[in-house]
Amino acid sequence: MKEIMVVAKWNKIVLGIILLMLTLPLLFLYVWLIFNSISGKPLYSLFPDQISLQSWIKLFGKLPEASGMPASVFPILGNTVLVAGGVMILNLLICGLAGYAISRLHFKGKEMLLSSLLVMKAFPLLILLIATYFVLFYMRLLNTFFSVILARTAMELVMGTWIIKGFFDNVPKEIEESGIIDGASWLTLWRKIMIPLVRPGLFAVAIMAFIGGWSDFIFVYTFIFDQSKWTLSVFLYSLIASQESVDYSFLATVSIFYMLPTLMLYGLAQKGLTRGVLGGGIK
Repeated sequence: MKEIMVVAKWNKIVLGIILLMLTLPLLFLYVWLIFNSISGKPLYSLFPDQISLQSWIKLFGKLPEASGMPASVFPILGNTVLVAGGVMILNLLICGLAGYAISRLHFKGKEMLLSSLLVMKAFPLLILLIATYFVLFYMRLLNTFFSVILARTAMELVMGTWIIKGFFDNVPKEIEESGIIDGASWLTLWRKIMIPLVRPGLFAVAIMAFIGGWSDFIFVYTFIFDQSKWTLSVFLYSLIASQESVDYSFLATVSIFYMLPTLMLYGLAQKGLTRGVLGGGIK
């Protein structure tokens, strides 16, 4: 028995070393990005010759003047939070209703609907971009945050609906039957009884939808024309695509500022996210 435990322990150590070696290149890039953000001049090695926080002061101070560009990074941050939060809320509402309906209701074409959801996920995003643009154009939603929220929510719905459906499948039907006997309507049953029972799944869907909205670039870049409505992803792209010389220290600073909230969110919610995704697949 001891030999088996020793072998298992050494297997974990070896596996940990292998995984660490595989992630070292990625960790090196993150470290280089951090050092570049505090470098006083372009960094061509790992460690900066001159330490300076000028790029961070520049980020939280007044941004370089440009036509239509906000004077501060905080309106851009607010736009990003608005889009990510809108995608999260709308995705939770639709996935909560759709997952419950698919799990509990029996209707004609249910299996075809489930199959079509998987087929929709197989299409690349860019294939649907032109059609989505014209739909939003005729709805007169272009150059609004709602256009981005709608488009990004549509992309996140498939995975979210499948996860929530899996959690509803795990809820015993006797609980619903007890609520119906007590006189609860379908809406009350869904809102007060079923939703609290699938909170881990909702939590996972919320995190994924928020990160999807936060990291969205193509929809914001395509559907938003006003620079005052830019999000951090488009602002970061504008620094790279600028015709002027690129300030790589400032670019690294904006990159860290952009990815830091999602890294913190994922780090804090990692256990709940894993539990939610895996729990939705257990039946």
